[in-house]
Amino acid sequence: MLERVTIDQLDLRPKLIVAFVLVALLVAVTGAVGYTAVSTVDEEAHLIAEDGIRMDASAEMIVAIERQRGAIQAAQLGESGAQEQFNDAEALYTEHAERLEESELSAEQAARFETLQSQHQEYSQLGTEFFEAKNAGNDDLAERKAARMEELRIEMEENAHAIEGSAQEDLEAQVAAADSNTQTAQQEVIGLTLGAFVFAIVIGLFVARRITTPIRQLTEAAVAANNGDLTTEVDDHVEDDEIGRMVTAIKEMQGKLRAVFGDLDTVSRNLETGDLHQDINTEYPGQYGEIMRHLDSGTTQLTTSFGEIQEASNSLRTGDLDQTIASDKPGQYGTVLDDLEEGTETLSDAFAQIATASEGLKTRQLDRRFETDYPGVYGTVLRDLEAGIDQLSDSVGTIQDVADEVAASSDLIAESTEEIEQASEQVAGSVEEISHGADTQSENLSKVAGEMNDVSATIEEIASSAEEVTSTAEAAVERSEVGQEYAAEATEEISSIEAQADDAVGQVKTLDEKMEEIGDIVDLITGIAEQTNILALNASIEAARAGEAGEGFAVVADEIKSLAQEVSDATTEIENQIAMVQSTAGETVDGIEVMRNRVERGSETIEDTIEMFDEIATAVDEAEAGIQEISDATEDQAASSEEVVAMVDEVSSVSDQTAAEASDVSAATEEQTASVSEVSTNVQQLSQIAATLDDNVSEFDTRSGGRTESADAQTGGVSAVTQTDGGNVNPAGDGGQSRQ
Repeated sequence: MLERVTIDQLDLRPKLIVAFVLVALLVAVTGAVGYTAVSTVDEEAHLIAEDGIRMDASAEMIVAIERQRGAIQAAQLGESGAQEQFNDAEALYTEHAERLEESELSAEQAARFETLQSQHQEYSQLGTEFFEAKNAGNDDLAERKAARMEELRIEMEENAHAIEGSAQEDLEAQVAAADSNTQTAQQEVIGLTLGAFVFAIVIGLFVARRITTPIRQLTEAAVAANNGDLTTEVDDHVEDDEIGRMVTAIKEMQGKLRAVFGDLDTVSRNLETGDLHQDINTEYPGQYGEIMRHLDSGTTQLTTSFGEIQEASNSLRTGDLDQTIASDKPGQYGTVLDDLEEGTETLSDAFAQIATASEGLKTRQLDRRFETDYPGVYGTVLRDLEAGIDQLSDSVGTIQDVADEVAASSDLIAESTEEIEQASEQVAGSVEEISHGADTQSENLSKVAGEMNDVSATIEEIASSAEEVTSTAEAAVERSEVGQEYAAEATEEISSIEAQADDAVGQVKTLDEKMEEIGDIVDLITGIAEQTNILALNASIEAARAGEAGEGFAVVADEIKSLAQEVSDATTEIENQIAMVQSTAGETVDGIEVMRNRVERGSETIEDTIEMFDEIATAVDEAEAGIQEISDATEDQAASSEEVVAMVDEVSSVSDQTAAEASDVSAATEEQTASVSEVSTNVQQLSQIAATLDDNVSEFDTRSGGRTESADAQTGGVSAVTQTDGGNVNPAGDGGQSRQ
């Protein structure tokens, strides 16, 4: 019902003023009614107060009359001060009579008051006469005056009580009227208050519905718009006031914002999909149109700038780093293009340095220098690359020095093995001669035994053969002495072989240690190759982040990675060759150890041979003494011929045993010679491997001070490597890897 009431002629402010004026009028009417009721009650209270005054004055006048009566009675009793009491009571009566006279008396009350006043005057006159008569001693007159005064007193009290009763009746009537007026005023005030309350509620509801509903909808629309929702519906306002015009403006603003944001959504979607060629509607009023025109101009600048960037990226993709970028754009567009142009120039210079380094790696020229004073990751990559090349150059230089030392050590070992082989051959020849001499001696002793058998047949033949036996014994002694000399020489040669074998073992162990040092250096080179590979990986990641603009960078990164792989393959081959050298050196040490064992056994065998020669020499000496005795006493020869034969047989068996031991020594010497030959072959293979290693590393052109810098590199390890973390390239600190 309230929604149907419309006031289109007034705006919201006059409507609110009218509503508050109506409420104020209701409050004013309520106040007026209350004021009137209060005034009426006040008048009634005033009248009640007047009636009270009359009642009080009448009562006090009766009291004063009674006091005058008491003073008369006191005087009749002869009490002193009665006249003063009478005068005081008269003054009290006069006071209250004046109060009663000043009050508003009714006609009846006024008539009774006049009668009372005249009677009191007469009563006062009689009292004066009473006291005069009493003072004069005229008691009869005084008694007559007193009797008359008593009659007047009764009449006065009746009139006073009549006035008091009339005032009482008036008071009760006024109280009843006041109660009636108060009740009526209360009912009127309550009725008006309730009416004003209801009217205020009606006006409040009317105003609230006309204001709060559209305000709530506008608030919801504003909150939704703040949250990005422009589809909230707002009802049309029924009146053409401020709220109605606000509703209309909000609805029109929603339409314009939807249109503007629709265009902005189209632009943003096109920007998201990379479509920079688009038409923007700029026909909007006020700031909307200005914003859209700025947006259209901005997209135009963005399209032009992206055109420059795309052209630059195409040039980078095709490897063309010599390009010119039109950077005369306003604001950040020009800044970005300036930075892009500067970046491409820096990238071009950096790639030129990298190309120089990669060309040097490709041609194995490690002594090339290039500029590393570039900002950011460019300088980091170039410094890391230069550090890697420096370490690679130092390592290759160290490998060259070690290869030279290995070649020199191999030559010394080869010479030592040749000397050992020659000494072994000499020992073998000496042992062969010993064996041959023992065989000859055994044959001679066999002949001596045969001849000694013939001695028993004829003394003459023994005598004639004694000289031959003596000469044979002397030859045997001489051959035994020669055998002892050869055995002594063989012992010396074997001692020399043992010393040279120990030297060879030490040199081979030194060679093995050198090979381990080379292995450490190869590990260092492998670490550098891995770091170079990581550097190439970082460059590939940067190229991938740059997109098409980094394809040229990716090509160079792949080339660096390929060179790093070649270095890694070369170090792997060197490691294999070092492993072969170490294996050959181990076999050489084992062979030398076997040779030492065999030499020790040969030495023991020769010592046994020397002992046998001593026994042979002793036996031959004894045989010579026996033959001499036979020659001196032929007659005793027959008796001792059997002993001579036995001694010859013993010498023959000793000779056979000596020949067998010499054969064993000869076999051991031959085995030793074979072992020395095998060692010589291994040393030659080691020398060939060292020569191959020297040839491989000698192709590198290293920088000066290679050995010192290599030692520093082995001591300090790799200074820095590069790692990738979310696409950022950083110099590695503790998290890097280094090998020493």
